[in-house]
Amino acid sequence: MLSPSLASRLCRLLARLLLRISVRGVEQVPPAGPLLVTINHLGGADPFLCLAYVPRPLTIAGKREILGWPLLGPVARAYGMIPLARGEPDRATLRLLLDRLAGGAAVLIAPEGRESHTGALEVGKTGPAFLAQHADCAVLPVAITGTAWRGVLPAWKRLRRPPVSVTIGAPYRLPPGLPRRAAADYLMRRLAALLPPEYRGVYASDSPPDVVR
Repeated sequence: MLSPSLASRLCRLLARLLLRISVRGVEQVPPAGPLLVTINHLGGADPFLCLAYVPRPLTIAGKREILGWPLLGPVARAYGMIPLARGEPDRATLRLLLDRLAGGAAVLIAPEGRESHTGALEVGKTGPAFLAQHADCAVLPVAITGTAWRGVLPAWKRLRRPPVSVTIGAPYRLPPGLPRRAAADYLMRRLAALLPPEYRGVYASDSPPDVVR
C-alpha cells in the first residue's frame, strides 16, 4: 500500500519539479471530521495536486478505467482509489463513500465526472450532492487552473514549467431541503466562485445550466 503521507510528499515533489505552482487557502482545510472535497477537473494532474496540497489524508474516488492504465493503474491500486462507474447507477460505491465519510474521512471527488471537454466548468453530476446531503458533512471546494493537457504538454515540450494554481475555498454545508439537481448546481457554483471568469463555463451566470441527461 502507498501511504497518504508518502503519496503527498511524492506528489508535492513532482508538482514543484514539473509546474510553476501557486497554492492558496491551505489554512481553510478542516483538520478533522468528515469532508467532501470537490474539484473542477481540467487534466490528469488535478487529483495529484490535491494529494500534494490538501493537508489531510484523502480517499480518492475516480473512474474505474484508471485502474487498467499502465503506470498510473498500479499506483492508484496501491493508494486504494475507489473506482467509479461513470454514467451508471453505482449504489455500492456510494454506500462505501458514505461509510468513509461516516468514519470521519476526507473524500475527494470531481462533480463533473470527467475531465472538462471545454476547459471550463461543465454541468455537475448529482452523486456528490447525494453524498453531501446524506453524510451531512462539510464540503471543501478546490479550484484548479492551468492543468489542461493542451496547455501543459506544449510547455513541457519547450522544457518549461506551465503555471498552475490551486485555490482552496472556505468549507460550507449545503442549504437544507435543496432538491438533488439544485444541490449539485450549488456545489458547482461554489467552485465557480473561486475560478477566473474564463473557467466558469456553464456556471458563469446565475441562470440554471442546461442539463444533459
